Amino acid sequence: MIDLRNARWAVAMAAGAVLVAGCGSSKDHSSDHSNSAAPTTPRDQLVLSQEEFPAGTKKLDLPPEQLQSTVGDLTATQQNATFTPAECGSTQQDLGAATKELLAQSSISAATGKSGQIFVEFVSGRTGDLQRIAEGNKRCGSVEVVATYDGHQVTASERVTDQAVPQELKGANAIAYHATSTAKTDASDKPLTQNAYLGYAEVRGVTVAVRVAALDDSLDQAAFDQFFVAAVQKVLKAA
Repeated sequence: MIDLRNARWAVAMAAGAVLVAGCGSSKDHSSDHSNSAAPTTPRDQLVLSQEEFPAGTKKLDLPPEQLQSTVGDLTATQQNATFTPAECGSTQQDLGAATKELLAQSSISAATGKSGQIFVEFVSGRTGDLQRIAEGNKRCGSVEVVATYDGHQVTASERVTDQAVPQELKGANAIAYHATSTAKTDASDKPLTQNAYLGYAEVRGVTVAVRVAALDDSLDQAAFDQFFVAAVQKVLKAA
């Protein structure tokens, strides 16, 4: 099962990935990816409601102050980590400030599903750069990280591969990935593996990001596709 703390880490990691990938770009991307005007609907009404999440899920409360604490933990851990290849850790120095900035401009919604799956969505008031995300995942699609967390050495490896976007989003400015992470601590011989589907879309001048994760092989691609499509279409259809 993925507990609440792990869910907060999932949000922080997803948020950081989008904003860090878009950092350093001064170009306004909002006019590039949609002819539609930005929504006038308040951002907290652009994320999916409990009823709009996949069937069988239960709303998960993610208090902003706890998310900020998690971002601090994540930043401190990654800043002192060793990355292989080494160049894949270069953006981590700015992760804390970048993630904090994104979370300040985002509305977040999350839920738990069957077998401990975690569904997380956020809608950001700024656009990232999906091309840079794609290039980063291509360049660092396989990474090993050694870090110290809670007094223990953790060795983690992650592999990210391209995932086809749902048919309903073909032609949209959207990308999707499947990520597998395996972590092992010096206190246990048993590694922990997490699988996740991630989707990012730029629509109407905002970034929509979704993540579905599970700690076993129960990950449901159909549920991810449904979740991703629903999140994007809600922004597209909003006033």
